Amino acid sequence: VPEVEVAIEGESIGISQLLKLAGLVESTSEAMRAIQQGGVKLDSVKVEDKNQQLEKGVVVAQVGKRKFAKITIK
Repeated sequence: VPEVEVAIEGESIGISQLLKLAGLVESTSEAMRAIQQGGVKLDSVKVEDKNQQLEKGVVVAQVGKRKFAKITIK
């Protein structure tokens, strides 16, 4: 699983922005579509809310069947 570090300003970041910065999707709209279609998981839990905010820490993200990344949010 590739490891990615994402530096954010403030305390949290939106899920679609995070997926874009981590290189798992090309654009935030692609991330939104993937979430709506049920193709995004965080720590093996399907993401239901496309407006979900993530706080600093470590999360394993999956987009589709083949794209994984261990993302460290700083």
